[in-house]
Amino acid sequence: MKKILKNKKSRKWFAFTAKNDTHLRVSLFGGALALAGAFMVARYAQLAVLPTELNEKLRSRASKQFESEVKLLPPRAKIVDRSGRTLAVSVLQPSLFAIPKRLPHDRASLEKIARTIRIPIQTLVELRKTKKGFAWLRRHIPPSEFANMGDLQQWREFIGVAEEPKRIYPEKEAAAHLIGFVGLDNSGLEGVESIYNSILNGTPQVAKVTRDARGHITLITPNGAVQPEHQSAPLQLSIDLSIQTTAESALKEGILKAKARAGSAVVMDVQTGELLAIASYPTYDLNSPPSGNPEARRFRPLMDALELGSVVKPLFIARAIDKKKIRDNEKFFCENGTMPVPGGKIRDTHPHGILSPAEIIKVSSNICTYKIAQKLGRNGLYDAMGAFGLIRPPGTGLPGEWAGRVAKPDSWREMRFANMAFGQGIAISTLQMTRAMAILSGNGTDPGIRILALEEERDDLKPELPPLRVISEETSRMVTEMMRGVVEEEGGTGRLASISGLSVAGKTGTAQKYDPKTRSYSERIATFTGVVPADKPRLAITVVIDEPQVRPAYGGVLAGPVFSEIGQKAINYLNSRGLIQLDSSAPLAEPGPLAKRGSEGTSNDRH
Repeated sequence: MKKILKNKKSRKWFAFTAKNDTHLRVSLFGGALALAGAFMVARYAQLAVLPTELNEKLRSRASKQFESEVKLLPPRAKIVDRSGRTLAVSVLQPSLFAIPKRLPHDRASLEKIARTIRIPIQTLVELRKTKKGFAWLRRHIPPSEFANMGDLQQWREFIGVAEEPKRIYPEKEAAAHLIGFVGLDNSGLEGVESIYNSILNGTPQVAKVTRDARGHITLITPNGAVQPEHQSAPLQLSIDLSIQTTAESALKEGILKAKARAGSAVVMDVQTGELLAIASYPTYDLNSPPSGNPEARRFRPLMDALELGSVVKPLFIARAIDKKKIRDNEKFFCENGTMPVPGGKIRDTHPHGILSPAEIIKVSSNICTYKIAQKLGRNGLYDAMGAFGLIRPPGTGLPGEWAGRVAKPDSWREMRFANMAFGQGIAISTLQMTRAMAILSGNGTDPGIRILALEEERDDLKPELPPLRVISEETSRMVTEMMRGVVEEEGGTGRLASISGLSVAGKTGTAQKYDPKTRSYSERIATFTGVVPADKPRLAITVVIDEPQVRPAYGGVLAGPVFSEIGQKAINYLNSRGLIQLDSSAPLAEPGPLAKRGSEGTSNDRH
């Protein structure tokens, strides 16, 4: 009996001990798991969350091994003309990139890749030697060419595709020098594309190049990094595409007929200062700008500093009348064609006797213009140059614009003073001359020069306007009327600039061109500048033909017909759109002399 009781107690004790032992083991195991979990969480935090040195080192290593970064730009804003017609737009095109360190080692594979994507084999060989995490192979591939490359998925472990915005210029050569172009990085390099680069460009976005679990590379872009809907508002230029193409076509035809080296033409709104056209020849296609032809890329209306000759005479005569140094009906003796001056002689093309200011402008007398300049005095002539904008930058903001450079009057010898009176020794640009003509005929005020449409001009883009009043309204009307004789009267030097059905006021210019290499005058420059309609000036137009080879190389003969062609078509276009009001009794302007007579002139078309 005692033995049975003892056995029962032993079993109870063993059961109790076993039960407690199980609880202990469970507790110990659970504690160990919890401790291990806590350690893993702490280690994860150390490696992935906390900004420790080890964390940064591991992140850097992982980034180099599994991903890279590249900056992508959204499409640039459109550039449009004053009517909203597209001049520049961005479209998405495929670009190929590679992970150089993952390129295959064998040359046969590299050669196959190079043939397929049309790049030199050496490019891939050199890339393979680098340790870069990213490299562009080809950018902005035309879609048709990209489609012909076939299946690139076979190389998806080390070659990928990204969409990038490509700048397209639908009108090709139209306003090429004004618009400018962009580089591969989507930044503006010349023209409007350059000076308004920050406005046209969006904010760069960083895209990550990663590999998935299978090792295939992919480009992860932020939200809408290259989507067109993220563009800024279009930048609206002041030029009108129709007038621009008219000016370019007429200028090119005139240059080819004159067998000239180059030329330029500018059309400006006299009332607002807006440039409606600015043409430079030779020119180029914006979609493939020439890297090795600086002549084609030279923006001549702004950059070329030329002695344009007699076109400046009305400016100085107007200033002398306005300052009451001479009267509008005063008579001057023109010395019958030759006048001695200390240091030499000055001459007229034809001998003249006594002439009024209107007749001086009409026949373009050098001698009598010099006599009027003497009334102004040296300081007065220099001040006139400044007032009409001949010795300061036009203010467009475009790179390379000519500012004018004339020595101070106290350094002028008498012969130099005489030459300046009729446009020799004063180097100005076509744009400066057009602005001066707009001031002269536009009620005597300076509206400045605008390359953006006035109605779209934002406060942050408005140019700083120069002083407004240059001459009185009365003087402006008076001298503009005088310039009508150049075109409309028998004996005027600009008869070929006439436009049937419109009144035209203008001035011819024929000058010798100074060659800094030979330090002598050799080639010629033929110029015509004026306004239409003369009775209510709206357009100021200047045409310059540089180094014509045909003779006679007079401004009236060579530049006058180009002026007529541009003026006639521009006025008819503006009238058809209701943007200018012509006399209802007057017929529409008929085709000018360029279209009707080519470069033929008369004995009166001299200067």
